[in-house]
This record gives sequence, C-alpha cells and structure tokens, in this order.
Amino acid sequence: RLISFALAGLPSGPSPVGSVTLLQGAFSHFAFASPLPFDAARSGALAGMPARINGPLVACFTEHDSALGRFYPLASLAAQDDSAEAQNPSSRWGAIGANGAQGVQAPVVGIQPAGGRYAFVPGGVLNVDASAVVRNGPPPSGAHSDILHPEVTWLALAAGGLVTP
Repeated sequence: RLISFALAGLPSGPSPVGSVTLLQGAFSHFAFASPLPFDAARSGALAGMPARINGPLVACFTEHDSALGRFYPLASLAAQDDSAEAQNPSSRWGAIGANGAQGVQAPVVGIQPAGGRYAFVPGGVLNVDASAVVRNGPPPSGAHSDILHPEVTWLALAAGGLVTP
C-alpha cells in the first residue's frame, strides 16, 4: 500500500520504479480504476499510477483470504470507503487481495510454478490468482499471510525482471 501511494510523489520523467507486486493488497480493488464503475464522476485513489511504473503492477489475490474477502468489505462499507480502500469482484467494497485490481481491464492468470512465464506489460496491471498455493491460515484472517511459497517468490522476481524462464 505504501509503495502504491508513493507512486503519486514521483517526479515526471523516467520512473525509478521497475515493478510493483501487491501480495494480498489490503486496499480497494477499485483504487486504480478510472472512472469508478459505480460513479463515473470519480476515480480510484490511485488512478493512473500504473503508468508511473517502468514494468508491471502485479496484483496477487486469493479466494482463501478471509481478512480481505469477508472482513475488509464489511469495514469498508461501514466507513463508506469505496475508492481508497462481499467477495464478489463487482462489489463496491472489495479488496485487491481478495479479487485483484478491478476497473482497469487487467487480465487474470493463474499463478505459475517457479520458472513459469507471465505476460507482463510495462505500465500495465496483471491480476494473478494465487488461490492454488495461497490457501492456508487460521481464522479469522485465513490465508492473508500465507505468501511464503516458491511460486509467489518467482512471481515477484519475474515481475521485477530479476529472473527469466
């Protein structure tokens, strides 16, 4: 979240940011949308920010994250926070870590094994469904912190251009 919001403070010109990988992002799945699908007069708090990245913005999500899939939408609804922070991807109150980035025409792909290939686009957003590996954790958070897997490490390294298949 901090890195995502720091993108707004970058000076114009070439970006020093090579990629951003969000692992179970705990903010609105519409944060990067422009306009918001339920209010065309508004945009997400981070609209346009992926263009400030030299590489991809990758949103890793899982259906097994109870903290973001169940409790985050309830807290966001109660706070009426729908652009800066139900499990249904069309839900106004959902989180990136439960559904991926919404409203940005981002493709959704399954997580690959270490050594697998991804179709990253500089300045683009890629949603990676990690439900196959990010799946374990006790209540109430579920798999929110279950990110220590070779597949997740490979994803982050590949997005940053640090490894190639």
